Amino acid sequence: MSTGSLLRRISAGGCVAAFAAIVVAPSVGLAQETSDALRAVPSALLAIDQNRSTVVERIVTEWGRDLAASSAGISIEQLRSMLHGMRADYLLAATVSGSLEGLRSVVAASVVGTTPVKRESAKRLGDAASDLVYTPVTPCRIVDTRYAGAGPLLAGQARSYIAANPTGSFAGQGGDGTNCGIPVKPAAVLANFIVFGNGAGPAFLTAWPYNRPMPNASTLNWNSAGQQVANAIILPLCQGGCTLDFTAMATSPTEIVVDVMGYFAAPVATPVQCNDVVGPITAIPASSDTVVVLPGCAAGFTRTGAKCSGTANVPAGYLVEVNSTGCVFRNLSAAVPYNATAVSTCCQVPGR
Repeated sequence: MSTGSLLRRISAGGCVAAFAAIVVAPSVGLAQETSDALRAVPSALLAIDQNRSTVVERIVTEWGRDLAASSAGISIEQLRSMLHGMRADYLLAATVSGSLEGLRSVVAASVVGTTPVKRESAKRLGDAASDLVYTPVTPCRIVDTRYAGAGPLLAGQARSYIAANPTGSFAGQGGDGTNCGIPVKPAAVLANFIVFGNGAGPAFLTAWPYNRPMPNASTLNWNSAGQQVANAIILPLCQGGCTLDFTAMATSPTEIVVDVMGYFAAPVATPVQCNDVVGPITAIPASSDTVVVLPGCAAGFTRTGAKCSGTANVPAGYLVEVNSTGCVFRNLSAAVPYNATAVSTCCQVPGR
């Protein structure tokens, strides 16, 4: 593709298509096309500048209303002004953002001067930090400062706690005397924080992973003394041999209660477990067909196979078919019953 044809496509309103043509070159004449594409990149930025008003209005028309209605705090006129003031590479990135969140990222990056396109790091199956499985538990108390020796949090005091104690309990923190059904040290917990008996506001409480910097975000806020406020959050925990899991700090004295409702941990692949469940012996009456029902599987197991067996050395009886219900046996004898049994092979699906 020549630079001239690329410029014509952009000026005609095909910014997205033209940019895609730069990135994906056809297989025929690959070396020449790639060379043309590399030369066309600065030309594309020049074309963006030459047609800035058209490009800006197209972005505003497509995303302006949605952006203004979002939590970004940017009006349509503010978006138009910011787009007009953008560097050409940011404006080109805005034309191919593909979503409202993508556009917001480009606008934010243009303000602070960072790279307009962010590449996400690859996620790996089984990664202990990003490939996590959520396991709910019965809500269970892990912290209650009313019953712990240290008492309520003081203003500005940072205090650290455990959120998972697989072999112990939370009684030392005023919590439950069990491990709350958390058998592992997870990457994060779903926890409900409650404050009450607190001092004057406005004030806030923040919780974050132990041995990490305190974030610039609150877990919950209250406006006046004595308010009882609750908020549930996903709380990341300290990783790598930590003696404690998370830290909490309040800007005003307060009692706090923390209830855990579930945890996030790396998936665990368990071996396939199978067993045979043998049904009772069934007598097949003379001169008849009878279905010997397959026995059911225990909870958590699924039937994956069936076996049918009859009395040895009784030539008058034989198996007709096996279906989803059981084994169909036929007894050709006019006088002698025929005994048969159905067996279900039951297996448990691997994984936590």
